[in-house]
Formats: sequence, structure tokens, C-alpha cells
Amino acid sequence: MLTEILARLPLRSISRFKSVCKTWKSTLESAYFRRLFVSVHQKSSSSWSIMGGADELIGFHGCETLGMPKSPASFIPTSFKRYYSCDFDYADSSSGLVLIRDGFDKNAHCYVGNPVLQHLVTRVDVDGVVSSFKVFRLASLEVTNDYLSCALSSFLYSSETGIWTCKIIHCPYQISNLSNINLNGTIYFSCLSEPGVLVAHDFYSESDQFRVVQFPDHSSHNKDFKTALTTSGGFVIYVRALAQKEETFFKAWRLNNDHHESWQLLWDIRLPIIGNYAPLAIHPFDNAIAYLWCQQDHHWVSCNLRTQNCTIISCNDDHQDCFIDQSVCEKRVDEIWNPRSSSLDDTVSIWFYQFVLPRWMESVPCPPQAEMMDTTSLLSYTSSTRKTRKRQ
Repeated sequence: MLTEILARLPLRSISRFKSVCKTWKSTLESAYFRRLFVSVHQKSSSSWSIMGGADELIGFHGCETLGMPKSPASFIPTSFKRYYSCDFDYADSSSGLVLIRDGFDKNAHCYVGNPVLQHLVTRVDVDGVVSSFKVFRLASLEVTNDYLSCALSSFLYSSETGIWTCKIIHCPYQISNLSNINLNGTIYFSCLSEPGVLVAHDFYSESDQFRVVQFPDHSSHNKDFKTALTTSGGFVIYVRALAQKEETFFKAWRLNNDHHESWQLLWDIRLPIIGNYAPLAIHPFDNAIAYLWCQQDHHWVSCNLRTQNCTIISCNDDHQDCFIDQSVCEKRVDEIWNPRSSSLDDTVSIWFYQFVLPRWMESVPCPPQAEMMDTTSLLSYTSSTRKTRKRQ
């Protein structure tokens, strides 16, 4: 009975209850309790953000599962969002973890942690040993075969070996923009010298080649389409929208996780919205919810693709637990889909990505070889390091 009651509490409360006694700690860390908790909260709202670089465009919170009072990206300290300086900055996120780096050369340190739990940040030296996740760092990108292809040199930390290794991956096309999606150990690039294709590499494989995936229905593509490459439910999702006089054509495909790299058409509908709408994301846990940005009136719209009901999202509404950075949205979206923008070509670019908190979170594992510190200590350390670098 106690287990059933605890499973209905927010995750942040459960984390505190682990210190009550050894019996509670053992129960709350068991695989049975984890499965029970996820099952109980399966239909609860989720906490996630749409990001453009280190900028948060919109964030959803008020999640009963996590008991969070603010959007997930807001837990990342502001001083780590300085992506324009060669200093400590936010680099990427995956499965609720964030990657912070303190430089761009091969000797730079990486810090991996959970910003929501606010503790157990792990420093990952290039020669260090850590466990439980992979860290990919780009070393160089070299053109090959008379500028027709390229080779991507990278440093890769593997939790299976506990060391950093160097890996060279070959791509049959040039990668013109390093914006990417990383999902379940696979990295995807779409800005290539060859339009209509996507390349992917699984870092858990022994291969040194990128896989080539053809985009669906690309022969009918034109510059009037607005496209997005995003993720939902553990899959890559490709979205296209085309504005018409009285409606908006909307199509979405899912890239199946099979050996054939096949696309499954999820939605081919006409939305009852009129105007210049740009698709930005699909809900991370429900591929029937799409998020679009209206470029004329500068507002977000949430569309239920099953019922074709569309709702304007406003953080001022009592029923909406969300954060919207209006100025960032207008700047980042409009500069991409401006009719005069040079970015409007036949490529399917990755402009935005999702920072999603999983249904269940645990502390970052603490291997004995790693240097561990809480977020406050890391902020103090980075501040002193900045002062030292300025004096030098």
C-alpha cells in the first residue's frame, strides 16, 4: 500500500524520501517502483522546452510527474548559456542531461549533469574515466573527394570502455551546417550538399560511415513549403506545412527504427488555420500534437492533429503552464523563414530542438574516478576560472 501511495507523488518529493530510511531508499530505487511510477503518471503532462541554441523559445512546466514550478531549460544557469564566448557554456542536452564545456580545443573539459536535480555534475576530462552515457565532441570537419564528400573527426567517450577515443566518420556529401539531432546514440545531419537526403551515424555501431536516408516526397518540394525535423516518442519526425487561402496543408512522417530506413506517413491533413505558419515541433510524447508559429501575428498555436482543433498558446492564460520568450521567438523564427532569407533552399534544416525531461529521472552515476560537484560548486569554480583566465 505504501508503495502505491509513493508512486503517485511528484518525482522531486520521491527523491527526498530516499533519505528517510534504507528500506524506503531500496524501494524507491527498485526497477519495480520505477515501472509503477511511469505507469501511474503515463497520462500526466510533461515538462519540456523548444530551444534555439542556448535560447529557450517556449517551455512547458506544471508537470504533476515532476512537480516543477518553472520550465526545464530555466534550470540551466544563465552563466552557462554564453554560447558566443570561448568560456564555460551550454553545449547540448539529451534525456534530461545537459553538457557544459569550458572551451573548444581537445584539452577542454566537459561537465555532464542534471540541471533539475541540481547536483551530481560530472567533470569529463579527455583522459578521464566516467560511466553511463556517451559524449560526442567534434574535432574537425575536412572536405574530401574534390569537395564532394567530407570526413568528420571526433572524440567519443564510451561508457562501455570508460575512455575517450578518436573516431573518423565518412560522409558521402558535404555537411554545410553542423546543426544536428542526437537521439538514442545516433546523430543526424540534414544540411548537406545533396538536397533531399539525411545522413545518420549510430555511435554504438562499429561502422565508420554515415547512413544516407532519402526524405519522403521530396520531388514535390518547393520553397513555399515550411519544413521541420524534430523528434517525438523516440523517433525522428519530418514535418511539412504549406499555407493556402483557406487552410494549411500539413504532413508528418516518422523515420522507423529499422534496417530499411523507411518513413511512415503519420498525418496528411488540412488544418483550419489561415496565414503564414511555421511548424517548429511535435510533442515529445504525443505525435498528434504539433506546435506552429504564426509569423503575421507572432503567436504560438498548438494543433491537435486527431481532432484538427487549434489553440493559441499564451503564458498569460490560467490553464497554460508555460513560458514564452516573445522576443527570441520573433527574432529566431522570422530570420529563418523571411522570404528574403538565404536559408530558404531545398535543404531540410534543423533549426530548433527539444530539451525534454524523461518520465523518470535519477542522479548522474558517481564513478570513483570522476570528480563530482554540485551545481553551486560548479558555478563557483567556473567563476574563479574566468577570473584566472582574464588575469592571464
